[in-house]
Amino acid sequence: MDNVTHTLLGVGLANAFYRRRIGREAVPILAIASNLPDLDALVVLTGDPRSVLLRRTFGHSLLLLPLWVLLLALIFRRVYPRHGLRALLGMCALGAGLHLLLDLVNSFGVVLLWPLSDWRPELATVFIVDLYLTGLLALPLLLCLPRSRRSDLAGLSRASLLVVMAYLLFCGGNRWLAERALAREAAALGSPPSFSYVFPEPLGPHRWRGVLRHADTYRLYLIHSLTGEAEKRGEVKSRLEDQAVQAARASPLGIRLERFFKAPVWEVSKPASPVEVRARDLRFSSLVLGREPVFVFSFRVTPGGQVREER
Repeated sequence: MDNVTHTLLGVGLANAFYRRRIGREAVPILAIASNLPDLDALVVLTGDPRSVLLRRTFGHSLLLLPLWVLLLALIFRRVYPRHGLRALLGMCALGAGLHLLLDLVNSFGVVLLWPLSDWRPELATVFIVDLYLTGLLALPLLLCLPRSRRSDLAGLSRASLLVVMAYLLFCGGNRWLAERALAREAAALGSPPSFSYVFPEPLGPHRWRGVLRHADTYRLYLIHSLTGEAEKRGEVKSRLEDQAVQAARASPLGIRLERFFKAPVWEVSKPASPVEVRARDLRFSSLVLGREPVFVFSFRVTPGGQVREER
């Protein structure tokens, strides 16, 4: 989830449950704690495209997060000495924990057991930037801009959080409907797919990107979950039989990409010498936005099978 939404969730929690009891400082405490796991985003400052593989790892790990929570609570203990460490730990843990939940509902995954495992679970029910979700969290702040409404902030914040919970459940229900629609498309093809998945699309929970794979071919569908309609939007072939692709996939980076990608596509961009191989993930290829694929990795493979990673 984007950091604006994470911050608004922290502010909403503070206004709903902590501000009257803890004081105004509950707002910055929970706003910062709700972004704490994204400390692993610092890896992108290296400029290395492989840094995306470390996103949502050491900052989001259930094994390391207690340490980050403790360190943040100790910092707040020095900034706000009138508050006990126990209360600060509770707020920091709540903000960081709900950050993990919001990240899990995206289609990017969270490496919960890093560094012991690279397992990256995801619920894939909400697009990474959801304007409805952000708007619901921002609404109490907007309604209470007039001073005459400030006394309503706690109640409105609680109501907002309840509606957010209902909205996330609604998104989960829509994903289930999208899966059923994709299953009908798979059954109509006559042979079971080797891969079947639905990814959330932007601008609302009623549209989904369905992906079916048979052999080396992906079929893409734009699914309207509320009507059950599935529009076929083309096919993508992954050149798994190509020798250059096989060499790239067997390289250290190729192995890491295979574990990170959900629906990997391997393509030969320039069949020359050396051969240029490109790898991307259909998880990041929106049908609604029609943008260029993101997180595309390139390799150059010599006739002798030597692989060089391009940056």
